Amino acid sequence: MRVDGRAFSGSAAPFSGAQPALHRPCPPYYRSRMDDTPPSSPAAKPAGYGDDDMTRASGWDALLDDLFGLNVRALATLWVSCTQPSKLFTAARDQNWLDRYTPSIRLVFSLIAVVVFLKFLWTNDASALFATSRQMFEDLALEFPGRDLDGATREYLAILLVTYPFTYFGIHALVSVFVNIWGKGTPLPVRIRLYFVTLIPVLLTGVVSTLLYAVMTVEQLNASILIVPLMVLGIYGAVLMSGLKPVYPSARRRMWRSGLGAGVMFGGDMAVSLLSSLWAVTWLYASAG
Repeated sequence: MRVDGRAFSGSAAPFSGAQPALHRPCPPYYRSRMDDTPPSSPAAKPAGYGDDDMTRASGWDALLDDLFGLNVRALATLWVSCTQPSKLFTAARDQNWLDRYTPSIRLVFSLIAVVVFLKFLWTNDASALFATSRQMFEDLALEFPGRDLDGATREYLAILLVTYPFTYFGIHALVSVFVNIWGKGTPLPVRIRLYFVTLIPVLLTGVVSTLLYAVMTVEQLNASILIVPLMVLGIYGAVLMSGLKPVYPSARRRMWRSGLGAGVMFGGDMAVSLLSSLWAVTWLYASAG
């Protein structure tokens, strides 16, 4: 007998020996998924099952990480960034953050997500943020074809939730490349890490201030506009003074670097505020009909 050019004896089965894949027994896993047999008992689970966060503990830590990228390690990193920045600055020079802290860029992403989420909750027609934005349009005599002032303000604040995160990361990522106050020989990836470490306490302050939008009046919001810039400069300066101590033990050498870094980062924040607002207004004009 000849099959596909190969000769077989008449007495031997053509497919003796190793069976083709189509004729091999179905693996136990697939058999159990094809029929209605119950799942394996815990004793039969593969090695390592239950070692992950979701099965070992309550799972809330992992759920927070799913929602905002915030978990217990991230919250500990936030605390250290405000209380002992020098520890976080030292960890940033380690490839794995000493296996103790959350990477700074990831944490900044998470904090921005929280800020945007809170602004989404508090941005309504009765909020102080809505009233001040509407007043800004009125003072600038801005008109948007096809929209009244209230409608334009509503859409502006909604668009700002999109433009702000992209502008924030774009500007600060660019600025971080040029800021070099971290010590001689610090490579660019580490400089970027350290730059974003310095942003964390200010962003955390932004989360707190965004929470206050729910109860602030227009007068209080206007007054905060004068206070916030000084507070932001002070936070940047304090974080840098503490964080640079392991590299520059001399307070005098740290002081001018901290002042320079604080000024540049504050300038970046101002650029973010201006460009994200201009982008949102341009978007409104472009979509006006």
